[in-house]
Amino acid sequence: MIDFSVNVTPLGIPENIQKAMRDSLDMAGCYPDYSKERLKKALAGEHHLDESQICVGNGATDVIFRLVFALRPQHALVLAPTFGEYEAALKCVEADIDYYRINHDDFQVKENILEQIHPDTDMVFLCNPNNPTGLLMSKAFVEKVLECCENMNARLVVDECFLEFIKDGDKWSVTDRLRNHKELVIIKSFTKMFGIAGLRLGYLMCGEEGLADRVDHFGCDWNVNCVAEAAGLEALKSKDYVAKVVDYISEEREWLNRKLTSMGFRVIPGQANFLLFQNTRQDREELGNYLEKSGIMIRGCGDYENLDEHFYRIGINRHSENDKLLEAIREWMR
Repeated sequence: MIDFSVNVTPLGIPENIQKAMRDSLDMAGCYPDYSKERLKKALAGEHHLDESQICVGNGATDVIFRLVFALRPQHALVLAPTFGEYEAALKCVEADIDYYRINHDDFQVKENILEQIHPDTDMVFLCNPNNPTGLLMSKAFVEKVLECCENMNARLVVDECFLEFIKDGDKWSVTDRLRNHKELVIIKSFTKMFGIAGLRLGYLMCGEEGLADRVDHFGCDWNVNCVAEAAGLEALKSKDYVAKVVDYISEEREWLNRKLTSMGFRVIPGQANFLLFQNTRQDREELGNYLEKSGIMIRGCGDYENLDEHFYRIGINRHSENDKLLEAIREWMR
């Protein structure tokens, strides 16, 4: 089975990280570092922050849930469509959820989102680039949303997990705004870029003093195992690998975009390591079911708020696998 339903690097776990993981098994008989001090120190150096501003967790979803449990927002705003775990976490604390329904004309988040941030809004989630559209919001735009949130005393949570797949992604990040904006929280992950989804490793960075420690306490202890810690520390040294993945993804994504468009699909021109496309042909077997019978899995998006069953998302794979996907779609179209 070729899996296009997930959004992780197609190049596999780099050898230096695999070695670090193997070497860490010598420590498997001991409890992991309760404080995650080494990893927080390395992340603080990477992002030019204080260690006290960082909370490391068992994947990005873990820190999202911990954050929501720590702050217990009563009224939140999320994009539609977007990553579903924000909504899942908010429902756990019985928050009221408003949706900014992205216009299907271009799937861009526009400034009219500011009109939906009210005095009773206490948390706003942005995913940049957004999942599943892959579209970016400019840094200046995110800063406008941040200013509006601060005026309304709302927390802005920016998920930048896929920003690593963007060339010069740091230019789009608002990490440098953390020191002067206590309402800002940023989510990041090791999972996607380094192919370590099974290890679960993510983190958040926050502007408010003491918030990271509060978030860390809303969940079980020892939530980062020794193998994940070793992988994370080594990943931060793997700049050449990141550059290689970014170039590979960019080339394959643009090629897939052109091919799918030429086949009659509407492709949303995302810039991450996946593509969202719409099937406008409804006169034949459902595409996802057909492909699964052919040994290929794609992500049907009918369960996303503000999308329907005619939208699909595919992760960018190796060229040979991408070619097999296209050939299977051609067979479906015949």
